[in-house]
Amino acid sequence: MTGNLQAIGFLFSWVLGWGIGGSLIDAGLIQAGVYSLETGQLGTLTTFVLWTLLWGAAGAWLYRRFTTTTPESGSPD
Repeated sequence: MTGNLQAIGFLFSWVLGWGIGGSLIDAGLIQAGVYSLETGQLGTLTTFVLWTLLWGAAGAWLYRRFTTTTPESGSPD
């Protein structure tokens, strides 16, 4: 697979994971009664911001991990 296709696949997977994960967390908190949609959107906003920061950090870490090249040992110069 070419580098561009890998990048597109990574981005697609990351956005899909972000959306599904955030929705599941939000639904779980609403179901548990932590907050309600009828009383305002502050709980949803807090979940969105915290999940975005966490998922963004994870995505940046994965991006650096997969795009960093390591010198191969024993290769001639």
